[in-house]
Amino acid sequence: MNNRATLPVWGGALPPGVARGGDSSSLLVDSAISHCEKLRRVLELEEWINATPDNPILAGTRRKWQEEREQLLSELHLESL
Repeated sequence: MNNRATLPVWGGALPPGVARGGDSSSLLVDSAISHCEKLRRVLELEEWINATPDNPILAGTRRKWQEEREQLLSELHLESL
């Protein structure tokens, strides 16, 4: 294996917080990732809801999607879009 491929891009050692398993900034990153995943899911649900015709057979599924979307929006502290 090429040693250059395994060397850190920045050319230095890991920062102390990362080397010992993370610090409070890793919590911030985890929170941001979670926030983005929830936003992605909201957009996905919105797309499905809008693409689903008003059909009695699909009414239950559509209602579940709307409920999940509203729950995610409340967790994100956003108003309904």
